[in-house]
Amino acid sequence: MLGHEQVEVIDRPDPEPAGDRVVVRVMASALCGSERHAYFGPEPRAGNGGHEGAGVVVATDSARHCRVGDRVLVFAASHCGRCQHCLRGRWILCRARQPAQTGGMHAQLALVRDDLCFAIPDDVTFEQAALLGDVLGTPFRALRRLGASALDTVLITGQGPIGLAATMLCRFLGARVIAADVNDYRLERAAAAGATRVVNPLREDVRSAVLELTDGEGADLALECSATADGAATCLAAVRTAGRVAFLGLTGKLTIDVTPQLILRDLQVIGSWYSDPADLAELAAMVRRGLDLSPLVTHHYGIEDAAQAFVTFFGGRSAKVILAPAG
Repeated sequence: MLGHEQVEVIDRPDPEPAGDRVVVRVMASALCGSERHAYFGPEPRAGNGGHEGAGVVVATDSARHCRVGDRVLVFAASHCGRCQHCLRGRWILCRARQPAQTGGMHAQLALVRDDLCFAIPDDVTFEQAALLGDVLGTPFRALRRLGASALDTVLITGQGPIGLAATMLCRFLGARVIAADVNDYRLERAAAAGATRVVNPLREDVRSAVLELTDGEGADLALECSATADGAATCLAAVRTAGRVAFLGLTGKLTIDVTPQLILRDLQVIGSWYSDPADLAELAAMVRRGLDLSPLVTHHYGIEDAAQAFVTFFGGRSAKVILAPAG
């Protein structure tokens, strides 16, 4: 990653397994919005930011958790296994957290800790598996924490990959979705994924649209996925009394008047970051039982076209972009 919107594909020696480190041939690696900082940044960065990957274990040393030939997805962050967060299954909060792989998953071969390799069912594709931990797992965990159900009307601000995945999950659970975004292409994707109502806040007031659809009550749940203060404020304003709100987007400063906005309305408000390993099996089961991920993936590229993949991904007219390094 060279910064200044430049990406270079380079040759490196094949990694060798050592101890608990195994070599994974990467069959699918998804680009993520968190790679924006390296892509647009002012300085080159070693390796790449790929962390949503799946593939086949092709070499091991003394690994205990996987064998050569295993189809696996790679969880994005390592863990110490002993701190309070690890013991609760919240690996992403471990203070000793390190990248799960050496160099990044946008590569033909990746060196990965074996305990971060999770088996993929035979009827789940590599592409589907690569989407489970981050882009699906992040909204899924928030929805679980807020107790989302088919009884709910859910407002989702932001229909980038995380917001679109949230829309798809809510529809699979039977909830109604109001999807908001300033990008009409993204609203088209949300509508195709089953959103009941789409709203562009540049042309329409989101809260008014929510009240109209809910007979003046407001949304039961709101998920902030736009990473904007306006989106966060809209979520707080558009939920009903005793509603639930989750902030997922990495939003800047937001001024809140606690008493009228939170206390007197009895709101439940959480911040929710990434997913847990325990979520992976349930998400895989949802895919196997009919959760269609095709609306989430709009483009595919080989490793030789990685530069174009990033141009497409950050160009505003894509959802998830998939690299197939070894394909």
